Amino acid sequence: MIYKWYYLFSDKANEIIGNVNPDWIGGITNTFRYKDLSLSFLIDVRQGGDVWSLDMYYGLATGLYPETAGLNDQGKPVRAPIDQGGGIINPGVTEDGKQNTKRIDISDFFGAYGYFYKPSAAFVYDASYVKLRELALTYSLPKSILGSKSPFKGIDISLIGRNLWIIHKNLPYSDPEETTSSGNAQGIQGGAYPTTRTMGVNLKLRF
Repeated sequence: MIYKWYYLFSDKANEIIGNVNPDWIGGITNTFRYKDLSLSFLIDVRQGGDVWSLDMYYGLATGLYPETAGLNDQGKPVRAPIDQGGGIINPGVTEDGKQNTKRIDISDFFGAYGYFYKPSAAFVYDASYVKLRELALTYSLPKSILGSKSPFKGIDISLIGRNLWIIHKNLPYSDPEETTSSGNAQGIQGGAYPTTRTMGVNLKLRF
């Protein structure tokens, strides 16, 4: 089965299904120099913590994500009508203990599952990530170009990029960092804009 969101229902009204706090956070930075050029980078790491995805909650229910498509056990599109071989068979047994063989429309699975009759734990993901936070390429003008009459001891020109690459994450389709800011909605992801990727030029004059 391509569907893996099967959870047992609890008889308790509410249960703790996650913790937004990471196990640890850290970073790696370094600078490489060659003659008048230097290349520096900063990598941010967040390990652990949980995030509940409202996007996945609604996205699966409304068929926006590819997980709701694909082929079933008969090799037919799961979104096709039952009379055309579509739909899926939920795993499990019937009331008399026999293997379930009833095929249902895919909307019965994701529609009800993604709205009011869902187990919320199905939409909890690991909030860990590894990001290339900053990359900078700098050229330092040599003293031979500045000359002895220059008022500057040095001039550095840098090309800087920020939030260039999410190297690793576990949350589908979204940036887990959008759920970790301050406020009362930490750990809940939904409908946020992607992290802004910026490019810029920096000019540093040394007197």
